[in-house]
Amino acid sequence: MATHEELADIASYADKHYVLDRERVTVDLWDFEHAVRAARQPGLKERIREDQLRRATGLYVGDFAAEITAAWLEAPREALRRDYLDAMSTLVRLRSGTDPREALDLLEQARELDRYNEAIYRDIARMQARLGLPDAVSRTFDLLRRSLAELGESPSEKTVDLYEALQFHRFEDEREEPGK
Repeated sequence: MATHEELADIASYADKHYVLDRERVTVDLWDFEHAVRAARQPGLKERIREDQLRRATGLYVGDFAAEITAAWLEAPREALRRDYLDAMSTLVRLRSGTDPREALDLLEQARELDRYNEAIYRDIARMQARLGLPDAVSRTFDLLRRSLAELGESPSEKTVDLYEALQFHRFEDEREEPGK
């Protein structure tokens, strides 16, 4: 049978299970997991680590099996999501020293996936302040407030304190400018 022969080319059958031939089939999930593991290797050169992180974050296109609602999927889905966010966080750390604008873009990508994560908003605000974007800082905190309000929550004291500190420095800088 033609279908069976095609399947035999890419899979084998043993113990009542089909197993894909990893030499003939590529799966983005496998590639993602491989890149994440490779990036976590101790002693890896920074450039190689960054390349693996970019590969991993480029492969992640959203929640695993998002269209399927099954309890057994929740743990692997969340583990993959965390691996992606960890990869993004490490990539942000690597890029923030040399390219803060790119680091900000990466943080915004992470925020899109985890829109209720206050730590991401705080990192975005810090990066915006560092880049001299005080109005963007205000918009970021407004966006956080609106997002958390959907859950009946409000920003934590730590987040409010950061916002106030960044606003204070903004106004300090604005007062110093005219008398330079």
